[in-house]
Amino acid sequence: MSTRLARAGAAVALLLLAGCASADPVGSLDDAPAGGADPAAQVADLQTLLTEVYAHGLDATGTDTTIVSDGATVDVAVAELTQALDLGEGARDFAAATAFEIGVTSGEGGEVAEVEAVTSEPSVVGSQDGRAVATVAVVLRISRTAGPTAEESVTFALVLDGDRLADVASWAPGLDSGLGLSSPTGAAQRFLDLVHEGDLDAARYFSDGVNTDTQLEVLAAATTGDTTLTEVPQARLGSAHVVYALDPDGRVLGRFEVLLGAQTRVVYSPTS
Repeated sequence: MSTRLARAGAAVALLLLAGCASADPVGSLDDAPAGGADPAAQVADLQTLLTEVYAHGLDATGTDTTIVSDGATVDVAVAELTQALDLGEGARDFAAATAFEIGVTSGEGGEVAEVEAVTSEPSVVGSQDGRAVATVAVVLRISRTAGPTAEESVTFALVLDGDRLADVASWAPGLDSGLGLSSPTGAAQRFLDLVHEGDLDAARYFSDGVNTDTQLEVLAAATTGDTTLTEVPQARLGSAHVVYALDPDGRVLGRFEVLLGAQTRVVYSPTS
């Protein structure tokens, strides 16, 4: 098949797949639980999680970790945090994706002195599947021994399960529905579906020609129907989102950069 015909076929496949591209990328919430909910404990857990993961991953000289052990791998660090904080699976996956993402960018900017996660007053905004959802703004501050302090403000959505932090997600405002090509995880899922269906031409086209057949075959072998997707909201840059694929035990299987816009693009990066 000629290159022109192959690209045309991929384009047709994407057009067919884009049938639900117009699906609402933000899921609706139910009313907040009767009697209200107090997310203070879960906000404290998020603050601890972020401080520990960033201090450990960036080897901050002035911020000690009390949960994550010295020299811990991503898997070990996440296991330690999950046990100490009693994290739900979604929050565990967020911790794993964040820890891995720090490893991707940790060489930038020089030696880190201190890490600080400052949280705002949370707000309960509704519920999902009977569990309260709260939002909280977090300012992540990374001070370096030489150079300016980096500061990032992110609003997270927290899913509460009693006193447990069940999940940590991006807030749009609204929760990512996971549907359609305007959703970061929806677009990544579509990419995964193409790969699992063996439509590598369409997947390559979806990545704007960045991914090779070999990489896509690695992705197909690494992921299954049980694979979950989670976004790292603090890694977002404009319309570019970072999404990770994880197995049911919270181990990282792959990284995706999702560029949303008139023509959504998804690029996969192997993580092992």
